[in-house]
Amino acid sequence: MIALFRKPARAGEYAARAAVLGLVATVAAVNTGCKQDMGDQPYYRPYEPTTFFEDGRSNRPLERGVVHRAQYLDNDPLVTGLTQEEWGRFWSRGEKKVDVAAATPPEDRETSYGAPRFDPRPGQPNSGPAVFVTEFPFEITARDLAIGAQRFTQYCAMCHGPLGNGKGKIWERGYLKPTSFHTEPVEANEPPDYGQINLGFSRGYWKWDVRIPMRDVPVGYYFQVITQGYGAMGSYAAQVKPEDRWRIIAYIRTLQLSQRADVSQLPADVVQRLNAGGNQP
Repeated sequence: MIALFRKPARAGEYAARAAVLGLVATVAAVNTGCKQDMGDQPYYRPYEPTTFFEDGRSNRPLERGVVHRAQYLDNDPLVTGLTQEEWGRFWSRGEKKVDVAAATPPEDRETSYGAPRFDPRPGQPNSGPAVFVTEFPFEITARDLAIGAQRFTQYCAMCHGPLGNGKGKIWERGYLKPTSFHTEPVEANEPPDYGQINLGFSRGYWKWDVRIPMRDVPVGYYFQVITQGYGAMGSYAAQVKPEDRWRIIAYIRTLQLSQRADVSQLPADVVQRLNAGGNQP
């Protein structure tokens, strides 16, 4: 016969069950309290004042000398294009400040730090100490050139043209005359010279009475122009990360070299492919 009712539990069993249930309830309450405290911590909204700090600001500036994660040092050529010597001259400067974008009288040549004020070629009338680095801060590989070509096409070709001769879509529509990276025309119907500035010569150096073609301009100066902008060209610091700016510059160097390369100095396999011409797949 099946029992319809269970045998009543003893009093001791009721006490044990009650103790277990009480312990579970206590642990749950403690855990709930901890979660509530951690999930609802005190905080300040942006620019909200506080009486905790003497200056009344809840937003705290970084302590002097602190370098946050992934931050580059100010004097790192990777992010400035300037030489360490130029940074040394800048740190030991006097109180005189010069606006490098304004007029550039000769007396400001020594104090306009970071400006293309000296001819990087030795023996020139306005030659002086190196301001910009002449070498890339990291080794340029075939992969870097491929990335540089892609970034150049994306950000630069619309003005400077796919061949770097200033024949971009912006110029074709009559908006401005971008700088050519070549001193001789590469194609027909290219932007003309800029008055007194010869084709393919640096405008920035021209301001300082330095006549230098873009192929002889230090790579660090290219980096500065891409980072800060020049004339009608805006800054691309927000769009292009530092490493890709150097890759773009490396690709510009290949464009310049393609127009004036000495074929005899090329590797044998490259010469063979050039001689084959259109027969290459």
